[in-house]
Amino acid sequence: MKNIIAVLSIMTLAACNENAGKTTIDESGKGRPLPANMKYSYDCMETDTSDISNILGKADNILNKVATFNIKVSDEEQMLFGDTFLIEAVKDKNFVIDTSSREIPKLKKILNDLVESRVKPTNIRYTIYLVQDTATINAYTVGGKIFITQAMLDKCKNDDQLYAIIGHEIGHNEKGHIKSSIKQLKASNRVFGKWGGSFMAIKKLLTGSFNRKNELEADYFGLDLSWKLGYDVCAIRSFWDDMAKGEERNAINDFFNTHPYSDTRSKCLVSHIQTNFSIGCK
Repeated sequence: MKNIIAVLSIMTLAACNENAGKTTIDESGKGRPLPANMKYSYDCMETDTSDISNILGKADNILNKVATFNIKVSDEEQMLFGDTFLIEAVKDKNFVIDTSSREIPKLKKILNDLVESRVKPTNIRYTIYLVQDTATINAYTVGGKIFITQAMLDKCKNDDQLYAIIGHEIGHNEKGHIKSSIKQLKASNRVFGKWGGSFMAIKKLLTGSFNRKNELEADYFGLDLSWKLGYDVCAIRSFWDDMAKGEERNAINDFFNTHPYSDTRSKCLVSHIQTNFSIGCK
């Protein structure tokens, strides 16, 4: 289980190049409205990865699309996936859910605020869990179930950061990243067996389920919901600046890492905020 948690690292917030590689996002809703014609840029990842990583990433994306063509996954199926993960996870003595912390009501409120601010929402029902892990700074999601470690909760300096991070996990569900992962598992069920009853299949899936673009898209989603709710979107910058301290960059990390580096995150999200919200984060 520790290995599962280690690879399910949270990631948050991207967008760099202001003129290229952008997708128009049509989102509006209740609360503080999002600007019209929002743009998501993923170009900031280009200078953060090697040529071989970019080539393999594109090839993997093409293969996944071919392998999962015409495979359907419902919201109910995604939630069943989350149920299966939780049932198996709690069997591990090192995986302990805190049910008495004074922070739980706040986490539930943050989750509810974010869920209610979604635009064109799915039918996924969300639950948040506080994991008694003071060593691993992490948050992750499986089929509508969101897990945040005590270490992550302690790392966040304010609610502004918490909203962006929890919003990121909602984004993985709402943007179809969980659905795509289940499609991949279904396509490979000859290797892993029927996904619904196989914890090893779930473990295999989660160790390589999201790519860097997924992570950045979820970052955008969480940040945008935070903006709608009136929170300080610049607050997340200091979180990633702090996470970047001591973070090692090398060819091996670049090849295997499915998440952007923290310093790249910081620069990218600042650009996203400037481009879409006209705010210069100091």
